[in-house]
Amino acid sequence: MLEELVSLLSGHSLVAAHVLVLFVLVLCGLGLPMPEDIILVTGGVLAWLASPVEPLTFVTMITHPTTLTMVATGLIGILAGDSIIFFAGRRIGGRVADSRLLRRLVTPAKVKKVERMMRRRGSVVVMIARFLPGLRAPTYFTVGHAGFPYWRFLLYDGIAALVSAPLWVLLGYWFGDDIRRAAETASRFSHIVVAVAVGLVVGAILLRWWKRRRAKRAHPNPPSSR
Repeated sequence: MLEELVSLLSGHSLVAAHVLVLFVLVLCGLGLPMPEDIILVTGGVLAWLASPVEPLTFVTMITHPTTLTMVATGLIGILAGDSIIFFAGRRIGGRVADSRLLRRLVTPAKVKKVERMMRRRGSVVVMIARFLPGLRAPTYFTVGHAGFPYWRFLLYDGIAALVSAPLWVLLGYWFGDDIRRAAETASRFSHIVVAVAVGLVVGAILLRWWKRRRAKRAHPNPPSSR
């Protein structure tokens, strides 16, 4: 897929690459079944083809205007797509939960419970979901419906995007002369990123369980008197 996208746009100006990256990333935020890393790596490869740097070092790569603008395009596309699905949840989420078909499954008590959870740990949920493609769109829809403040959503989603967008763009630029190797490395890295995200979720759950168990041991319930 990466090679096909590069061959399609290599004969066009870099503006076309920016437009494609922006457009596809917005669609990914809306649930398009395409990994974001593929389109971001493609943007990095196209940036290298348009303006290669010699000698290619980490410093010259991260300071080159072509890579910086491609990273900026990636960030804008990511945040725009995520914001659309967030506001969709804010606007129509209540009507979905209150529909006759789902009323028995999504009770008002459950909705309030989700809202409380999002207010307490919404920032962690937003950041972790950024690295889980299959769960990102439904999670951000639910976050919007739960009344999570948009500025906090944008802040924590942006922090997570500041990790993923530069990583994939710079990876594509670094392997710009070897497209197949760039794709293979991106695939390997994406698995690592997902594994780390899942590990953080499991770790957070285990930590919460351990704290509750420790609190119960420190303050056992007194025996009831009859």
